[in-house]
Amino acid sequence: MSRYLIAFVVAGFAFAAQAQPINERWLGRWQNGETILIVTGQNVINNGRVCRWVGKAPSGKFSGCVAYYGGSTSKQEMEGRLQEMRTSVKGAGMDAASLVQANKTLSELQTTLNTLSPDKYRYVATTDADDQGSGDCGSTYILDKENVYVVGNCESAGPEFALTVNAMQKVQAPATVAKLNGRWFSAQWKYGYELKDGVGTATATNSAKFKVGDEIIYLKPVLNNTFEGEQVYQDGKFHPVNVTLLPDGRLQFKGEKNISWTMSRQ
Repeated sequence: MSRYLIAFVVAGFAFAAQAQPINERWLGRWQNGETILIVTGQNVINNGRVCRWVGKAPSGKFSGCVAYYGGSTSKQEMEGRLQEMRTSVKGAGMDAASLVQANKTLSELQTTLNTLSPDKYRYVATTDADDQGSGDCGSTYILDKENVYVVGNCESAGPEFALTVNAMQKVQAPATVAKLNGRWFSAQWKYGYELKDGVGTATATNSAKFKVGDEIIYLKPVLNNTFEGEQVYQDGKFHPVNVTLLPDGRLQFKGEKNISWTMSRQ
């Protein structure tokens, strides 16, 4: 892990003093290229991984993926990083064409930083219990006024990419997901939920591990009538699922260990 990313994360762990709800300005679906962030009051769905909102960084053992206010950064801090990157690029011994491209990348970063307010930003981070300590790259998210930005840290990608800051656009859910909106129920397993733009809120429960009102499923499109995502099982944990919208209007689920079941519209 890079020393910059370590400092970024450690500072965040110290900053988070108590659990708190996420600011409602974060709520919605945000996208930059293939990077998708979906924020609800209960979860932060980071590129398809459902991370439950816990408000502050976990101090002990945890399971699954969690999301929280990780700390703070500022425009001034990021501009300082940019100056260090310029120095690194000059000393990297690049050929002429690579140097031109690197300087173009740094110029684009400067343009983005120029649009930011001269404020401090609390950033939202996610941590997956299964992926801790893997890789030397990472990303967090900041909110400036009504706009979300994805902030990447990855020195191994080259000195011109040690810091990246890219604006995300607030978007509508794709039509392939929105067509599943509505209430669904499993007669076999006696549980149900209401899907809205790919996120399902429990309307009936068959386990003490989740209650009515909890968000228990997330689906994203793969093809026109096929989806993948994660759903809470009776153990209260999210598990991967693959889903097909059948010609008769039911949803056919396939989960781990070849478990299969259907959901019908109510």
